[in-house]
Parts: sequence; structure tokens; C-alpha cells
Amino acid sequence: MEFIKAFLPFSIICMSLPNAVLGWHQLDNSVYHCWPLIGPNATNYLPNCYGFTMAWTEPPPDKVTSGDSFEVKYELNVSEEFFAWAIRNDTLYAKKYGPVLSPKHKTAAEAQSWCITTPCPSALKADKDNCCLHHVNVHSCPTDELSGVCGPWVPPNGDIFTHTQSEVDNLNHTHWTTQVALVPTGVTSIIAHIRIGNLQAALHYTLIVDPRSVCGNKICEENEDESCSTCPADCGRCPLKPVVQAAIICVCVMIVLSFCGIVAYFYWRQEKLFWDESWIMDFDAIRPDAGLRGFLGSVISVNVESSSIGGVSSGFAQQATAKQVFTQTGIFNGRPVAIKKINKTSFTLDKRIRREVKQMRDLIHTNVCKFVGGCIVVPNVAICTEYCPKGALNDVLLNEDIPLNWSFRFSFCNDIARGVNYLHQNKVYHGRLKSSNCVIDDRWVVKLTDFGLPLFRQEDGSPHPDTMYSNLKTRAYMPPEVRQCPGAPLAASTDVFSYAVILVEVATRNEPWEDEDLTNLDVDWRPRLPDLLRADDFKDAENGDACPCPQEFINLIEDCWDYVPSNRPSFSQIRTTLHRINPSKLSPVDMMMQLMEKYSKHLESLVAERTQDLLLEKQKTDRLLYSMLPKPIADSLRQGNAAKAESFDSCTIFFSDIVGFTSLSSESSPYEVVALLNKLYVTFDSIIDNHDVYKVETIGDAYMVVSGVPKRNGLDHAGHIASMALDLVKVCESFVIPHQPETKLRIRAGIHSGSVVAGVVGLKMPRYCLFGDTVNTASRMESTGEALKIQASEACANILKKLGSYEVLVRGQMPVKGKGIMTTYWVVGKTNGGNERDSRQTLLTANSVLLDDEADQNTPSVGNHSVPSLTANGIPHITESSHDVIDSPNNTSGVPKIIENSSGVSIPGSAEEPSDAETARLMNESTL
Repeated sequence: MEFIKAFLPFSIICMSLPNAVLGWHQLDNSVYHCWPLIGPNATNYLPNCYGFTMAWTEPPPDKVTSGDSFEVKYELNVSEEFFAWAIRNDTLYAKKYGPVLSPKHKTAAEAQSWCITTPCPSALKADKDNCCLHHVNVHSCPTDELSGVCGPWVPPNGDIFTHTQSEVDNLNHTHWTTQVALVPTGVTSIIAHIRIGNLQAALHYTLIVDPRSVCGNKICEENEDESCSTCPADCGRCPLKPVVQAAIICVCVMIVLSFCGIVAYFYWRQEKLFWDESWIMDFDAIRPDAGLRGFLGSVISVNVESSSIGGVSSGFAQQATAKQVFTQTGIFNGRPVAIKKINKTSFTLDKRIRREVKQMRDLIHTNVCKFVGGCIVVPNVAICTEYCPKGALNDVLLNEDIPLNWSFRFSFCNDIARGVNYLHQNKVYHGRLKSSNCVIDDRWVVKLTDFGLPLFRQEDGSPHPDTMYSNLKTRAYMPPEVRQCPGAPLAASTDVFSYAVILVEVATRNEPWEDEDLTNLDVDWRPRLPDLLRADDFKDAENGDACPCPQEFINLIEDCWDYVPSNRPSFSQIRTTLHRINPSKLSPVDMMMQLMEKYSKHLESLVAERTQDLLLEKQKTDRLLYSMLPKPIADSLRQGNAAKAESFDSCTIFFSDIVGFTSLSSESSPYEVVALLNKLYVTFDSIIDNHDVYKVETIGDAYMVVSGVPKRNGLDHAGHIASMALDLVKVCESFVIPHQPETKLRIRAGIHSGSVVAGVVGLKMPRYCLFGDTVNTASRMESTGEALKIQASEACANILKKLGSYEVLVRGQMPVKGKGIMTTYWVVGKTNGGNERDSRQTLLTANSVLLDDEADQNTPSVGNHSVPSLTANGIPHITESSHDVIDSPNNTSGVPKIIENSSGVSIPGSAEEPSDAETARLMNESTL
């Protein structure tokens, strides 16, 4: 069967079904019957429904039209007798099919209350256990097409009958209305179907469905309400009302009048433009350009002598090519204009010239120079057009300082083709197309100029030399048929030939005639084809300097200058060819933007690279600066802040120098001394990096270190200095002098704790210096000490005892200049195992530095040069040459005698060697 869904809520549409059927009501002519819910058929209906009745509220219509909807209204009544029967399980019906209602209802009143008050779920979830009326809908049976009895036992799947959408509700809903639409014609039974519990009831009615009239069957069925308005195809069109006819006539008249008015307006505008003389300019109103252009001509031009133009053999052409032809320019109404003067002895403004001017004023295109106006007063007859500041295409092509890749060249060729094609579409032929008549504006767009106005341009007097030279050049661009017959009328093929010559000029960036004599050109002369297929032309293909499609470009030139004019392509075909062979479809502005973007990206990468280099150099500078000054002090100075002196209440200073350095220097060359000190200080520097100390300076063989300055560290400064001193003395045991490996290096060290004042001194080569008596005392501790021993003052020894990790021995009473007798101590080692492990790690680092340095000694160095040995006074660093230190035989105390040198400074030591530590202290103090 064919099933169509209802088009209204709760509607039904019945369509053609097979077979024929008798109505079930004919079983006993009852209006309604009841059946069991399970297994209903034509024989098991109940003649008596035991108090459950159904009736039509309003009888359905006896006759309906196919497809028209109508309402079916029916009602149901359920008496208490029904509920008493429905809950019984001893009836014949209950024994065969079960009780009508659920056995959970004990009394009829309880069952009736449940049916009235219990709300039902949705129709999809409703059943006999959760809803009283769990199925309410309307069935339809076209009796002419069904066989058997149409009843509720037919499954509701639409196989042999159709029905409306099922509804559910409780017994409060007794009056039902359903919207029905019947389609199959003939006698049809409609059945109102209700299910309550496991019982179902059906109410029957028979009606007739009449066929609906069909519009388009060529029969005007007026009885079916067909008319000219509802079905004009069958009944014809209705005659228009007089008012409508009058309105249509008025609209048509208005359209005709509007069209005539528009035509008349445009005609009036054309006539007004034809007779308009606003284009006429006063030559005296054109003032010279104040810039480089002026009346001398275009600002962009090329010196012929310096360009790649070949020399001309003889005659007037040689004279003409040696001169430069400029475009005369001026300022009119604040805008620059290009001026072309016409040599006329008289001028008459007739209709023909007005028609030419009107045609020029109507030409507006991106690649065509606009006509600004003209001067008609003799002798200053001139044509003024739009000025393009980049100059002529010929100027740009011959200027080798302007880089032009093939993307730009294709853009120039395409611009010329678009401009000429626009002229040809407006029935204007250039006739003088050449590269000097193709000018470039500030957006690098090529525009055509010097076209049109043939009568206006016609000269009466003798031509100007510039005009004669220009005519010679123009002749080189003319096709053979024009050279043979100069007076022949212009045609589109003429401009196509000239365009081919321009293509040659664009490809070669040279004059097309090269060494030819312009005055004696042959009638069939054509420029030499550019050799674009040479391998040299592809060497810079990556940069766009080589033609991307040389063979297609040459084929285009050959097609354009064919000897047969009819074989030459039109400019629309030329544009198509250029578009096909041009790999870049961008405009010059877009190409320049791409080049600028590429340059910008390159510049960004270059800046990033330079910035990275700058950061690396800054890091190097920072490392160098931090090696010269403490980091906080260096950062403060770099920010422009003044480095103020700062007082430190407690710190420890270390001094050391090399025992026997004077004699060692006298036996060594300056290079060897420098190599020795460099190796030693590199080793010392690798050790102090492992301690919280700051290296103040080195003078000669003196080494000065401080802890607690500039970074305060409580009393730990004495421990850091003591640990560092022990490591330095320890590493000297394995240190090897490069040029005297059999000689052992011995240092003398002294440390002292106290207060100092520190600050930066000087602007050029600034130094971070320490000031105070603590510096002098630390220097005295070193100078009165012994080789490979660390002498500490009592103040430093007391701090080390508080720290409790160092072994300190009393040396005894020592005379110290400026201090008198002082008790000093020897620092001999550490007692903390952890610190010993740290010291061993520090010594391993120092030894690795020594090994690396010894490996470097295997290579030739400056210390191996043959240089005469110098005395102590010749050592290129500060030594004790001015010190007078002796060992008096009367000195039996075992303490070196302290004497004064020529400068009045107390220098302890022996006759064997003076001390550089004293010199370091003096240098540090003298800077204040």
C-alpha cells in the first residue's frame, strides 16, 4: 500500500489499498462493539460491553471531498457496572483473557478512582498497567478496496489500513475530537478505536468520499468550485477589471515616457559635452614646475651617451640620437601636466576637432593617460595630458640602475596590451605606439599617451628638430605596409606590429634598431629577435632575471609582427597569451610589496643575528667587567650610579708572594716570567672560584684576596680565606715551573682579619680598592712569614678557633712595624673531614688546570725564544729593585730584620729576596 502522513494534528490520510471488505458492523448491525485486546477477530467480539458505551457527539458528514479535512467527534461513558465487571476474575472473559483491569484494584470504586485520577505517560510508554485509556485513535477503511471485515484486530502498522496518531489520557477526558482527511474515493468506514485495560472498543460510521476536481484536465468543473480565478487552465483567464486595465496602461505610458526622457537626457549631455569648452586652457595659466621638471621636461630621463644605445652610422640620425628629447611639463590648477606643443600657424575650432576632443574626454582607463585640456591660441597650440612622474618606459628600460626582473617586464607588457585593447574597443587606433609614448606613473603602472586628436595634432609649419627625430623613431615601430604607404589609414594591426617592437625592447632593455641607420630603414626591416634561449640568460633564474618562458615570448613577438596584417593577433588574444605565459600574476605594487616583505624578513633575520652577536659580546664584556670589579659594584656603575665607598666591620685579607722570585726572574727571560706568572695565577684563580672570596689584584708575584667584601658573610670570611690559603699552599707542592721544572715553587702567605673601607677609585681603568690598617697588617703577616706556611694574626686566629674547623699553632711574638710586638699563628690544616673532602675536590680542579697547562707547554711558546736574561731591574713588572733588605749577622732571633727602603716603606724580608706583597699594599694605599 501507499501511506501518506497526516498533514494536520491527529489527522489521517487513507490512500488506495488492495481488495474489498465488508464493515464489521454488519455482523449484527450494532454501532459499536468490544473485543479482547489479545487476539481479536471477527467472531470473538462482545455484544455486551458491560457498561462501557461509545457514541458520536456529532455524526460525521455523509459525504466529503477527497483530501479535505474534517473533524470526527465522539464520546465514551463508563458506568460503575463496568468497573465491577472489569476487576472480576471469575467471568468467562476473565477466565479466557484475564481481568480487564489489574487485579491490584480490589474494589470497583478503587478501579474507577485509578482510571479517573491517574495521569498517563507519553503515548509511546503508555500501556494497560500505567494508563486507563492507553490508546485512542481513528481508523479508516475504504470498503471498496478491502476484503474481509475491517476491525481493530488489524495490526496498526499501516499495512492494510491507516490510522491517526495514538492518544492517551484518563477517564476525565470523555469527549474526543480528531482531525481526519480521506483521500481514496468511494464508500469508506471510519472507526473510533479505544483501549481500556485489556479490552478495546470501536465505534463505526460509513461515509462517501467524492473525488476532487483536478485543475489542468481541460474541463472546467464548476460544480467542484472550479472557476477562472481558481483554475484558469480549465476555465480560462478572468477578464481584467477596468481599474486594473487603466493602471497597466498608465504604467506602460510612464515607462515609455521615462525611457524617452532618459534618452533625451543623455543626448542633451552628449551635446552639452560636445559644445562644452571647459577643456580649453590658457597657456599663460600654466606655470613652470618649481621642481626639477619645469619647462625643461621630465624629471626622469636617460643620458643617451651613457645608455646602451648603439651609435648611428651617419646623417641626421647620428645627430639626432646624440641629443636628449624631454617631455615638457607644467603646473595647471595645482596638478602637474604633460604638454605637447603643436606647430600651427592657424587654428580653427570646428566640429571635427570638437568631436575628437569629446572622444578623448570620454576615454577613461587605468592604462590610458587622461586628457586634461588643450591650448588653441596660436602660436601656443598645445595638448595637455596627465603627467606620470616615473617617465617613459624607454627611460626606465635603458636605465641600468633600475633593476627589472621579468615579473615587472611582464607587468609592463600586460599594461600596454590592456590600454591598447581599451582604445581599440572604442574605435581609437594609436598609430604612434612606441616605448617613449608609454609612460609610468608613481604606482609603476604603464599608461598610453600621444594618441588620438589627428586633426588637432596636424602641424602646418616646418617640423621642430625634436619632432623630426621623434618621427624617425616612430618609423622604426611602423609595420611594412605603413612604411610603404605613409598615408594609409590606421588599423588595429598597425598597433600590434608596434607592440612587437616594444616586446623586443622590453626583452633586451636596448633600443630596437641598435646600429641601424634610422634614415635608411628598409621597408621590411624588423628588429633582431632577442636571444632568450642562451644558457647565460638562465644563470640568475632563481632571482627572476631570466625569462621564465623564452620560447613562448619569442613566438608571441613573431606572431605580432607577421608580414600579413590579417595574421596578427588582436590585443585580447595577446592579453590571453601573456596571462598564460606569465608565471606571476601580480601587479607591480604587489610585487614591490613582496620584495619589501622579503627584504623586511631578511632584515629581521639580520637584526636577530646581529642582536645575538651583540648579546654574546655583551656577555663577554660582562664577564670581563665582573672579573675587574665585583658584580654589584659593576652593575651600579653601569646604571650610571656613583659607586660610594662602603665600610665593612669584619673581613679577612690574604697576601702571598713567591719566595726567591727576584733570583728566579734574573735567571729567566721576560717571556718565561710572564708564562710562569700566568700559569700560577690561572691555577690560583681556579682555586678561589670554589671559595666565597674576591680577588682584589695581583702586582708582580703578589696575590691579594679578601673575603667578606663586598659580600658580607658574618665570621665565615676567616674560614674561607684559611681554606683557600691551605689549598694554594698545597697546590704549590705539585706546581711545575715551565722553564725550570727541577725548581720547586714556594709561596709565603699571611692573613689578617679586621675592618676595611672599600670603594672604586678612578674613571679610567677603575679599581676596587681596600683601605685601612687591616690591609697593612695582612701585608706584614705575609712579609714576616716563611715559605709554604700561612701566618695569621691573633684576630684571625681567634675567629678560626671560634669556627672550630682549623688547626692553628702559636708561632710566638713578632715585631711588626707600626704595630709593635704581635702574637702570630701558623695555620697548618683543617680538622673537619667534610672540609677536607672539599679541599681535595678543589685541588683536583687545580691539578686539572695544571695538567692542561703542562700539555700546552709541549707546543712552542714565547718562553722558548732565545732572549738574553735580564737582571731584576729589567723584569717588566714591579719588583723589589728599590728595596734594601739585608740579613744582619747580629740578628740571632730568627726573625727577619725590618729596614726601610729609599721610599721610607718598611719591607721585611731577607737578603735573598724582597716582598711584592708590600708593593701591592702600597699600590692599593697610594690610589687614594
